[in-house]
Amino acid sequence: MNLATAVCFYNNGEFDRRAFTMMGLSAKADAATAIGFFGTGFKYAITTLLRHGCTVRIVASNGYDDMLTYDFNAAPGTFKGKEQSFVYCSVSNESGDYEEQPFELPFTTHLGVNWKLWQAYRELYTNAKDEGGGVQLVNLPKDKGSCLRPGDVNVYVTGADFIKVYEEHDKYFLNQQSIVEGNRMRAVEKHFEHDNVVYYKTMYTGTKLDKPTLLTYDYTKTTELTEDRTLADTWYIRHHIGELWLANMSFDTLIEYLPKIASDTFYEYNLDTGYHSGSVDFHRACAYLVEHHKPMPMWARDTHNKSLPFDQQVDVYKPTRHQLSMYWKAIGMLHHHRMMIDADKIILCVSLPDNLLGYYRQGHIYIAKEAFSRGFEKLLGTLYEEWLHMDKECEDMSRAMQNVLVDQIAAFMVEIQELEDYAEQEALR
Repeated sequence: MNLATAVCFYNNGEFDRRAFTMMGLSAKADAATAIGFFGTGFKYAITTLLRHGCTVRIVASNGYDDMLTYDFNAAPGTFKGKEQSFVYCSVSNESGDYEEQPFELPFTTHLGVNWKLWQAYRELYTNAKDEGGGVQLVNLPKDKGSCLRPGDVNVYVTGADFIKVYEEHDKYFLNQQSIVEGNRMRAVEKHFEHDNVVYYKTMYTGTKLDKPTLLTYDYTKTTELTEDRTLADTWYIRHHIGELWLANMSFDTLIEYLPKIASDTFYEYNLDTGYHSGSVDFHRACAYLVEHHKPMPMWARDTHNKSLPFDQQVDVYKPTRHQLSMYWKAIGMLHHHRMMIDADKIILCVSLPDNLLGYYRQGHIYIAKEAFSRGFEKLLGTLYEEWLHMDKECEDMSRAMQNVLVDQIAAFMVEIQELEDYAEQEALR
């Protein structure tokens, strides 16, 4: 018998020819776990395969012993004077006593023109998987005789390049156990051939990240995809991966992996932590790494530091003589204007979160080293602002802060005028 090696996608159930004649038709058994939902992928796969010179055959029982065979081919034609490649299907039964004339399908091989063979493979396999089936390599008779029947519906594709895609199945579909699972995604050990792509329900989406990843990430919950099955909302990927590290990773996993991503060569070096404060395991792991002088990315260190009492978040700074001179001059000037700032309540530190120059918290004023570098007036203004927070209990950018500042400016204007009037009177004597 003349045989051809074919990739066979199979599943149990009935086959309805509207699956390849009607666009937008999808009826997955379980929408929550199903990968496909557009109702266009099967048609895209057929045209992509034909465009790449593959043969496509569907053999389906639909509950009968006599299998129906659907063969697809492309034939040239014209539309409004322009050359086209039209898609046709012929149908026959296994016993050879029934055969339909080839009929034209409502699309050409231009459908899904940017799709590659791996995308057609991905589509056919996800269709089979969603219906409880799978894929295997078989020897297919080149005529319309008997076919291997792993299931009630079998899609056979021949073509050397397509078989190469089949041989890379583990690149296009994850089969590893999870290292960590979150509410929306999971992470698995990375294989080099995964190309830093984010997966969707184990499926290779083609959505590549801009740097190599330490782990491979896989969305487990339904999320928005584009028509070619790439992720639509790439803006949120960095946040979702950050959430996985912060909220779901175990202590042992974190102390193993956080030091590995302390290099900017990895995508995970710069994650978006959003508003998540970190799990108990996350903070335990960070504390362990700090204690043992192990590296970690700045987003992890910053998130952990924010969970500590504030006086443990900052490093105390010892000023130079010149800076001490500026410091005492500024305090003296504030005292001169009856702003009785207490030097014992001021803590000079190397830096403050969010690059602040000054910060008031729990009865203490924190002044960053940078305030000195900006000059005397910046140092004086920073001390004054934090004194207002402490003494007047004014919040930043509040009406109370506005009123205090306006009243103070008015008081200074009156004081200056009074001084000038006094100087004039003294001059006349």
